[in-house]
Amino acid sequence: MDETAPEVVDDPEAVWPEHVVRLGAAARAARGDPRREILGTVWKLLHLALQKYVRQQARRLGRVAPETIREIAADKASDLVVRLDKDDWDPSALSAETLRAFLATVARNGVVDALRSGRREVLAGDEAELERTAGAPHAPREQEDAVARSEVADALVACAATLSPRSRRAWLLRVFYDFSSSDIARHPAVMSSPAGVDQMLARCREHLRACMERKGVAMRSLPVGTFARIWELTERDRSALGAKGS
Repeated sequence: MDETAPEVVDDPEAVWPEHVVRLGAAARAARGDPRREILGTVWKLLHLALQKYVRQQARRLGRVAPETIREIAADKASDLVVRLDKDDWDPSALSAETLRAFLATVARNGVVDALRSGRREVLAGDEAELERTAGAPHAPREQEDAVARSEVADALVACAATLSPRSRRAWLLRVFYDFSSSDIARHPAVMSSPAGVDQMLARCREHLRACMERKGVAMRSLPVGTFARIWELTERDRSALGAKGS
């Protein structure tokens, strides 16, 4: 395993590490159904966190397909939960900072393995969808200097908040997890037909583009780092989606 510690890009105020630490201690003390329920919750938290870290590492090391990102995160989360269940791993002994660094390293190793096996893609679906939301993907790069990444991210998240809850869930599932229209349609937070999802996402893009323009942020490309900032700002919504299944 590659032990090189990767840089951790994360929101220092995120609360999920503390939840994992507490649940790790609870899991070690519990038995039977309560233990299985705790382990399931730990898996969901680790899965969401690892998807974030895998995406970060893929941007540095080489792009991998969106489905591979989900597979890496799911596999690594499952491995850790099995180790926790066997008392081979104790997250309760870690600080929040150490847990973040550990998961970032786990994600990095997963990406390295995927790239070595040739599981890569030219453009990850999350960035492609965000570019479609903002507008044409090949617009002049000087616009990146006109609006700071935080302003763009704040404006886009504020616009997303004006979508209907169902539309916003569908948009989040496409943008952050690159779910297919069929997968989104089956998700319990959406429940629609694939054609209905396509129409919903098209309306979302038009709504968001118009909303951004009203805010004076008529971007034609996204400043570098915007996606990571939007990820942080939407953590609560994404966690709710993860808790409902994927």
